[in-house]
Amino acid sequence: MPTPIAAAQEALRQERREASYPEPYPTGWYVVVLAKELDRAARRGKPLAVELFGERLVAFRDAAGRARVLDAYCPHLGADLSGGRVCEGQLECPFHRWRFDGEGCLAEVPYLAERRKLPTIRAGAHAVLERDGLILLWRGPGEPDYDIPAVPAGMVHRGDHDAGVVRMHLQEFAENSVDFQHFAPLHGQMRLPWLGLPIPGVTIRHQARWEPDEERSWIARFHDSAMLRFRGKDLPWSAAEATITFHGPGSVVHFRFQIPEVGEILMIQSHAPLAPLAQHVRFRWFADRSIPRLLVSYVVGNWISQWREDIAIWENKIFRERPQLVRDDGPIHALRKWYRQFQG
Repeated sequence: MPTPIAAAQEALRQERREASYPEPYPTGWYVVVLAKELDRAARRGKPLAVELFGERLVAFRDAAGRARVLDAYCPHLGADLSGGRVCEGQLECPFHRWRFDGEGCLAEVPYLAERRKLPTIRAGAHAVLERDGLILLWRGPGEPDYDIPAVPAGMVHRGDHDAGVVRMHLQEFAENSVDFQHFAPLHGQMRLPWLGLPIPGVTIRHQARWEPDEERSWIARFHDSAMLRFRGKDLPWSAAEATITFHGPGSVVHFRFQIPEVGEILMIQSHAPLAPLAQHVRFRWFADRSIPRLLVSYVVGNWISQWREDIAIWENKIFRERPQLVRDDGPIHALRKWYRQFQG
């Protein structure tokens, strides 16, 4: 256990880190829960509590089976709606049994003498999108101004991995894609998929580029051509291509791995900010049916093992608003210019 002094010093360090960063909750789509988690709750007639953006939310399915997300605290006297139940597709408060529909509108007050004259009271409601087994919520002013594309037809779901909470700012993940010079120090060593143990003598050579989409401003792509090397010599048979597409500020990212003469794997990596420096990270992946499950697990596990190498850096760094860069650092300024569209 840390001493009181050490705990206080760590708290101050985290405060300084947080103060160095810009807006922690940029405009975009964020994963709230997995659809299967919401389905389990629905079968019990229960809603799900969700912590996101430093707020408490509640998710449930309405009578038509649509996913809904409301602010968790009842506008009446502040009870936590997630402790209630779902009745006929409406969310019932556990305190006074007021009911709210999927739009957050007050639908019933059981003890009101004139039930036809319900007051105009609303619980805060959020735009929701259900896509490929994920329930997503829109954070930002007004209606959603872009969509999240569906996984291509023919691909099948092959797995999920909940990576837990990483104590980082969301922008760090986006900037990581254009920081080309960190690839060799952090990702140059080949590691055993999932386990992360280094494989002696085997390294990875990366060639990367980044580009914003010319027509859809909310999209940017990072292309990585990778090849294994053994004791300094290239292994051409190991060449692989990956295209990483940011749909928004890094909250939802699609990885497409092309395996020559075999097929394609698509992995979705999502970041849901619980707090300014706390991201709930999830992975969900799909593949062409023809690709063996073991190969899919190998490719995904290799990426996740490499991704973990960044965590110790992310969890301890600060944000430099005016970084001192050199010529070959990568297009960090271009990324930041693109990223500002999602910030208030």
